[in-house]
Amino acid sequence: MLASGLGLAAIIAASGQALLIIKWLCVCYLIWLGLKMIRQASTGSAAQLNERKSATLKTLWLQGFITSAANPKAVVFFAALFPQIIQGDQDFWPQFLILSVTYIVIDGSFLSAYGKSASWVADKFKGSAKAWIERGGGTFMILAAILLSIKTLQDR
Repeated sequence: MLASGLGLAAIIAASGQALLIIKWLCVCYLIWLGLKMIRQASTGSAAQLNERKSATLKTLWLQGFITSAANPKAVVFFAALFPQIIQGDQDFWPQFLILSVTYIVIDGSFLSAYGKSASWVADKFKGSAKAWIERGGGTFMILAAILLSIKTLQDR
């Protein structure tokens, strides 16, 4: 939101090189997440998988923040949204803050409910079933990275 509000979205859109760098960083991050999920699912027995500590809320929040902040489509979304709502004849910062806080509250509520539901489903899986789900999730992350890299190469 801040990047769009400050006009960085226009700079990224104008600079094909900046957008390309961001896309490739996203590809690398998705591959890293996928490999991490697969590696963690493969370590230990079924009993050890059940005993493994859950990630802390701070770790999960940071992972979600990095994933969201690295998404160039989010910058484009806000760059398209802000000019439609923010009025040029009034102070920018109060409008920006109200819009940003409103979006964060709505999106945060939705994502919290989504995360809580996913946590409930994950608790239903134990042992080797949980490991296979982790491996599948990691594989899908890597597949998403491959698809993003193919699309990035085609766009050049």
